[in-house]
Amino acid sequence: MFEILVIFISSLVFDQIYGSQIVGLFTVPAKSHHAINYRIMDALSERDHNVTVYTIYSRRNKPSRENYREIDIWSCFEKRPHFENVAEMKHFSMFQQLSVAYEMIPKAAELRRCQPIVDLLEGSDKFDVLFIEPFDAEILSGVGYKLQIPIIYLFPNVMFPWLMHRVGAPMNPGYTAVFPFLMHDVHKTFISRLVNVVRFSASMIVYKMYLMRVCDRESRLFFGEDFPSVEEVSKNVSLVLSNTHFTYNPSLAYGPNVVQIGGVNVLPAEKLPENIEKFINESKHGVVYFCMGSLLRGETFPPEKREAFLYAFSKIPQRVLWKWEGDVLPGKSDNIMISKWMPQRDILAHPNVKLFISHGGLLGTSEAVYEGVPVLGIPIFGDQRTNIKSLEANGAGELLDYNEISKEVVLEKIQRLLNDPKYKENAKLLSDRYRDRPMSPLDTAVYWTEYVIRHKGAPHLRTAAADMPWYQYLLLDVIAFIVAVLVAGLLIIYYTTKFILRAIYGLICGGGAKKGSSKSDKKKRN
Repeated sequence: MFEILVIFISSLVFDQIYGSQIVGLFTVPAKSHHAINYRIMDALSERDHNVTVYTIYSRRNKPSRENYREIDIWSCFEKRPHFENVAEMKHFSMFQQLSVAYEMIPKAAELRRCQPIVDLLEGSDKFDVLFIEPFDAEILSGVGYKLQIPIIYLFPNVMFPWLMHRVGAPMNPGYTAVFPFLMHDVHKTFISRLVNVVRFSASMIVYKMYLMRVCDRESRLFFGEDFPSVEEVSKNVSLVLSNTHFTYNPSLAYGPNVVQIGGVNVLPAEKLPENIEKFINESKHGVVYFCMGSLLRGETFPPEKREAFLYAFSKIPQRVLWKWEGDVLPGKSDNIMISKWMPQRDILAHPNVKLFISHGGLLGTSEAVYEGVPVLGIPIFGDQRTNIKSLEANGAGELLDYNEISKEVVLEKIQRLLNDPKYKENAKLLSDRYRDRPMSPLDTAVYWTEYVIRHKGAPHLRTAAADMPWYQYLLLDVIAFIVAVLVAGLLIIYYTTKFILRAIYGLICGGGAKKGSSKSDKKKRN
């Protein structure tokens, strides 16, 4: 009888945790971002949750489980931007990158004409939680608001300052560098703190004056004129899963509703293709792996930049694996193997790989950190400079500025990273710290997702700061009150003292004058 009771209670608990209805809506035009999203969605479906994913990058090898659905919504967009030309993207400033986000908001709003999304909003299916990536448009939070379900943000890097404020995470520009300019030493000098405050203020102004205005406008076109502001809707966000970790990224103060899952993309290494494994194993001096990611195409390097790398590679004893999207690489030396696609995760796990030359994307960087491989980073846009600067701060890599690429500079940096043992030693130390966790990043993401579902959105995770006006959050009203009380007190003391002193002066001087005048009157009468 007792065993039956235990089984019955366990089944109730099991039903509460497993078999939940989960929906993901992913529209960012960056395949690397979706690698993180799919990793978590797949894990949730493996835990017997029913998962429905609306995506612009549907997979050929998606899970065949009955509890997983993947709906392709690429056709719902007239055009999504592509970022692949190295030379063109290198000229993007911070504000140009923000302008891209500005332009992507109306693109996300095109979903109001997307039949699968219309069916989602108007259908009878009930869901327990919505996953979205707010990187391109927070207006998608409105889908969760309409469905009346908790929202979980999947963020591919350190959060923007306005998102940190949104979820109640402290954002003090005196020591917290503004993304995407994150530095470990922003607090060390007055100038660095001044510059950071200016960047923080500028980014918040751009966000408030431009991004939020277009978000609210498009949201009302999407969901109706009576729809509340995006800031109000986003208060429904229960949790942020941030693809960061304090051992590698700058250490920041978060509340319990922000969970770091850096490295969630790192899969177990698999056996390499035979030709690549043979190429690596037969290299007596090790291998350099060169890849500019899934978006940027290495073949778009201008000829003079490409020749700088070819020259440097011809001067080192190591072999080079180069992800090159073209059919031919002019000037290729015998120690170079090119391919349009390479199994990056598995290559970096090979012990004979000595150096990773990269654009500094977070996924590849986290794989290199996990395996303890030094990195030479060539940041082009977005968070890439931040990622490489974090490696530099940990002594596990160096930054190569695109504008400084020349034969001499490239060769000097590659030789230093290969020949100076401190880079490998520091990379190994960083790897040990990065791996040392009570739970794997994926298990952490799954646990907190189920936690939000179990506790109906877990509103207790939010700090009060998330709902406070900015002047209350900064204690400006309290400071103003204290200043007013102090000023009033000082004025009272001043005028009271002044009144008393005048009174005393009047008594002394006034009394003496009267006494003197009475004596003179007496003399006159005599």
